[in-house]
Parts: sequence; structure tokens; C-alpha cells
Amino acid sequence: MPPMSPMSGNLASFRFADVSNSTTLGATRLTAAEAFSILSQLALASRRGERSLCRKSAATVRALASASDRNRRRLAASGAACVLAAAFRGFSRGGGSESFDILCGILSSLVLVFSFEDEEVLSDLGSPESLDSIVLILRCGDSSERRNAALVLKEIFSFDGDLARAAARVEGLIEELVGLIRDPISPRCAKAALLAVFHLMVSADEWMAARLVRMDMVRLVLESLVDSESDKRMSEVALAAFGRLCSFEPGRKKAYENALTMPVLVKKMFGVSDLATEHVVYSLWVLCKNWQGGEEEGRGGGCVGDALQLGAFLKLLMLLQVECREGVRERATDLLKHMYEYEHGVGCIDNEDFKGLRLPI
Repeated sequence: MPPMSPMSGNLASFRFADVSNSTTLGATRLTAAEAFSILSQLALASRRGERSLCRKSAATVRALASASDRNRRRLAASGAACVLAAAFRGFSRGGGSESFDILCGILSSLVLVFSFEDEEVLSDLGSPESLDSIVLILRCGDSSERRNAALVLKEIFSFDGDLARAAARVEGLIEELVGLIRDPISPRCAKAALLAVFHLMVSADEWMAARLVRMDMVRLVLESLVDSESDKRMSEVALAAFGRLCSFEPGRKKAYENALTMPVLVKKMFGVSDLATEHVVYSLWVLCKNWQGGEEEGRGGGCVGDALQLGAFLKLLMLLQVECREGVRERATDLLKHMYEYEHGVGCIDNEDFKGLRLPI
């Protein structure tokens, strides 16, 4: 083991004292040797099942990571996520309820040193026993503990689609996340749960999508898009999730029934990001191409007529005049042709719209 720095004595003096003393920690510049020592102690305590020592070690990691970005990066580079994930899995065995406080403490440290590119971290946190413990925290933790659990799930779901689909089968997981969205205990907790569910939707297969639709997620996604005007990342993930639900018939049915669908999609086509534009074009394409009705609730052309009335045709024409991925261009062109065929009786397309168009449709 590399020699300890002269600061090691100072570190030892507060390691298991009042780790919330930000004045002391703010002056602490963690070295690689010190990080190694703390994490080694945490790993050993976890393997031995020493609850008190593990709790104190995790609290030390949390306090140091919170003290400065430099400390956080040092701990992350030293493998803190792997050690904490292994400890979380270890104390989850035999039922997380017996070690609830320790598990909450470990998770609150873990969210500060995320490193989910490591397969070991994913393997430990995605294990059945760990996921059961995360569900328990979602159900019984306080606001910050539930938010941490949702953030961990969001990271897992965004990185590994297969693991997301497997996790969705864990009893109570989806229900607890959706419950945090419907009845939020804090804005930060609700946002974390929303992102976790949205990433789960992106990976959804048919059975999971149908389940999420039954839980009214189409409406919740659309309402979140209305509320996420200044949050680019939230809008991108929500639009990706919405498009995935619309890939399946139950999701499209709910989208057709919701009066917000077309206004939200048309508005979000521009002004968010290129990625958001791609998701919007896909959702419009899959909804309009699969629309089978002629009249819906007295509206001529149903969702296609709504899109035309809201100016989608002109926006798609504008999209063809700028650089975009070939797949997006092909969908936009196909959608324009489809809308033009549906235009009869709606009266939203004028030949003037085609003036100056560089590319034929």
C-alpha cells in the first residue's frame, strides 16, 4: 500500500467523529492513499458484516465527497462506487429491513460517486436482493432517501436496457416509482422518479409498455412535458419515453384520446434540441401513420387533422431545409406525404407553403 500522506493523522482524527462538520471537511484534501484506506476499511467491514463500522465508513465517504468536487473525483477514481455497491448488496442479503439504516446511508454515499460504467456496480445493484432493498427504500424512506433510490434506478435504467427490463419485474418497483410521481413528497424526489420511469419506458417491451399505459403514464408524460419548459434533458427523455409508448397500440390509443398530445408534440418540434426534434418526428409519424379513423369526437381527420391545424405541416417543411439525420429526414418526408393525402376537407395546406422548398416531397 502506498505510504500515507502527512495529512493522514488529521483524517483519522475526524474519520468517525462528527462527519457533518463541513468546516473541518472543507479544509480536507483527500489523497489517493487516504481514499484507498477508507474504502479498504469499508470493504472489510462489509465482508465481515460489521454494521457499526460500515455505517461510519459510509458516512465518512459521504462527508468527504460532499466537501469538495476534488474529493468526490478522488473517491470515484479510487473505486468507491464498486465498494459501496458491493456493501449494499451484502447488507441486502437476508432481507434489507434488518439493515435499513445502513442501506440508506450506503445509497446516499453512492449517489455522490456514480460510476455505472463498471459491470461490477451494475451486477451488485441489479441483483434481486439489491433491487428488493431499493424498493423498500422507495416505500419506507424519507424524502432524500427515496430520491437517492430513484436516482440509482435512473442511472441503472439509462445504462443497461436489459437490466431495466429485468428490474421492472421486481414486485412493487414500478408502483413505488409511479407513486412518487402521482403523490410527490418533494419536487426533487418527483423529478428523480420521473427520470427513472422515463428511462424505463425507453427500454420497455410490449408487456411493460401495456402496464405503464394502464398506470396512466401517457398522461403523466405529456403533463411533464408541459411543465419542463426550461429543462432540456427532461424534455428529451420524456419525448423518447412517449415515442416508445406510442410504438405499441395501447399507448397510441391513450395518446389519441389525450387533447394535449398534438399541441405538445408540435410545440416541442423546435426549440429544445436536435434529439428532441427526432423524438417528436418519430411520435408524430407513428401516431399519424397508424391513425385509422376519419372522425374522432367531431374533429376532421383526427390526430392528423389536429397536427395540420397546429402547423405541423409547415414545421416539417422547415425541418427539410436544415441539416438532420437521414432517418429523420425520411420520416419527415413520409409524414408530409401522408398529411397531404389527408388534407382534403381540412384546409390547412396552401400551395404557397411549397414556395422555396429545396427538396421535393
